[in-house]
Amino acid sequence: MRVLATADWQLEMLGGALSPTAREHLAEARVSTVEKILELAEEENVDAILAAGDLFEFPSPSPAVITEVAAVIQRHRNIPIHAIPGNHDLYGHGTVWKSPEFEAIEHFHLHSEQTCAELSDGFHLHSIPVKSKFATDPQEDLLDDVSGQDGVHIVMAHGHDLSYMNFGDHEKSDCNLPIDSGKVIGKGYALVILGHWHSWNEVTPRVLYPGTHEQTKFTEKDAGYVAIIDIPEDGGNPVIVKKKVGQIQWSNEVFDCTGKDLPDELVDYARDISNDTHFLKLALTGEVELDDLTDAIPRAQQACEPLFRHLIFETQDITTSIDVVAMTNRVDLPVGLQKIQSNILSELKSAQGDDEATKGLQDELEALYRACRDAGVLN
Repeated sequence: MRVLATADWQLEMLGGALSPTAREHLAEARVSTVEKILELAEEENVDAILAAGDLFEFPSPSPAVITEVAAVIQRHRNIPIHAIPGNHDLYGHGTVWKSPEFEAIEHFHLHSEQTCAELSDGFHLHSIPVKSKFATDPQEDLLDDVSGQDGVHIVMAHGHDLSYMNFGDHEKSDCNLPIDSGKVIGKGYALVILGHWHSWNEVTPRVLYPGTHEQTKFTEKDAGYVAIIDIPEDGGNPVIVKKKVGQIQWSNEVFDCTGKDLPDELVDYARDISNDTHFLKLALTGEVELDDLTDAIPRAQQACEPLFRHLIFETQDITTSIDVVAMTNRVDLPVGLQKIQSNILSELKSAQGDDEATKGLQDELEALYRACRDAGVLN
């Protein structure tokens, strides 16, 4: 059997850290990429689509989003979709799952209760929906041991896999939803598809987080994919193929400003990146003149804004160049370092007329001031 596995569409997510135009662009992409997923499923001739929760950001999204997404799904009716509620889109009265638009989609099957459904002859899907975002009972305890049963058994759940990460790895999560995939596989299940974490993660050859179809923030390392999975009828290891569907490219980059011709070189660097990046976070490092910090870098940021859908310049790691004359006249070094400073200044006075020696001593003095500044010992 061949399936497409996906999760965490987070439709109508707010994207609060983004600019208003970037939020709108991301919202549009999240819907249009759903259509890409359905088109891919048709191209790959899959037998079913498995969607492991959090398809919507809220249980009751706006009527406009419900209508838009339902229209996309209705345009692709040949492949059954099996989905579960996640912690963001819990099932209940007044939710998207009870809307007329979704109840009318005959090929969309929401498993709002723990169920075992036959996907095709000999292939069984065991769905574990999220009933409460505060659930703490191990989800594997809900599953029977199927080791002695006929057929191939697949689990679709939404939660935090304790078999490879601790709760502390994701302390900012508002819920945990524990499941131990190792224990699930030990009960005879051939494949586990999980939602909840947004980055692609093949935990084992039989356990997969496909992640979100469109990246949601800069800290997600490997998002924007779905999986095409061939499941052998004898229950052997599935063949998992990673397929890119995300349309927005996020990038974290670093640019060392030291010795650069600003703003021109910074703009050129950003322009090159813009060929395949839509949302950019650019961390600026190094040492620059004060004028560069107050004028050239802000000008560069303004020049780069039109190149991206969303742009962040981070400047907290930039330092200003050492002004040796100003620091010699005004800076009071700690006791001990003052003697080193005095020795260098004395040698500078003696080296007058020797350009090479003078340059070397000025470099030593600059290095002394820089080390003091970096160590936080300047008064």
